[in-house]
Amino acid sequence: MDSEPPQGDDLRRLLVTMKQDVLARATPRRGPRRRRSGIAIGVVTALLLGAAGGSVALGLIPGQEDRASAPAATATTEPMPTRSPDGAPVVDSPSPTPTPTPTPTATRPPYASDDPRTWTISGTEVGPVALGGAVTEETDDLTAAFADDSNCPNPNVSWWTADGRTPIIVLGQNGVVTGIAVGDFSADQPGPTTAEGLGVGSTLAELRAAYPDLTPVTGADGQVASGTPAWTIVRQGHHITFSMRPDTTVTGSVWVSDEAQEPYEFCG
Repeated sequence: MDSEPPQGDDLRRLLVTMKQDVLARATPRRGPRRRRSGIAIGVVTALLLGAAGGSVALGLIPGQEDRASAPAATATTEPMPTRSPDGAPVVDSPSPTPTPTPTPTATRPPYASDDPRTWTISGTEVGPVALGGAVTEETDDLTAAFADDSNCPNPNVSWWTADGRTPIIVLGQNGVVTGIAVGDFSADQPGPTTAEGLGVGSTLAELRAAYPDLTPVTGADGQVASGTPAWTIVRQGHHITFSMRPDTTVTGSVWVSDEAQEPYEFCG
């Protein structure tokens, strides 16, 4: 008996015979047809694959072109920088406001009871002596800088002097200070001054520059005295009067009182 497998036409005839036999057996019967048809088709397919050889099987393997391509990398979009509109207003930082330099003000030396140069002439007092105060109490404060040199027959007048200093004259009425005079028209010597630094020895031009309200003092007849004219200002409701030396425009005495006119004679 020949054991070689059929080839060529014999193989094709064998395959046809087998196919016919399989189909003949696959006659309809009761039961699940779907399963028998599947078996028959599977047998035929297996035979065909076996005859076609490995070349058919190789054709079923997907090639390089059939492989799924790798997903393309997604490009990351850089955010676009925002830009201010060209027409947007430009706001400048405010410049610091310069601090104004304060104007230096005139200062007076500290008050000292034994130094009349530190005393201030105001509308109510001269140094430690105040208008309206008791004469004995107010004049007691003068003893630190002056000596009582009262040689006047007028009991209402006390005269205070010291070497090299402008004398102070206090006029009282009923034991109350009613007027204070700084200077007695003698030579200029250090003594009390106003807040503006004016006093005995100051000129009329200096007084006018410092006091726009400076006015001449008139006598009972309304006339300005020709020999020793005086000029006054009002401060705190009282007069500060600057009396000129005879025939000059230099202050010889400063008078503080309710009355603008300084007495012509204290001791008379």
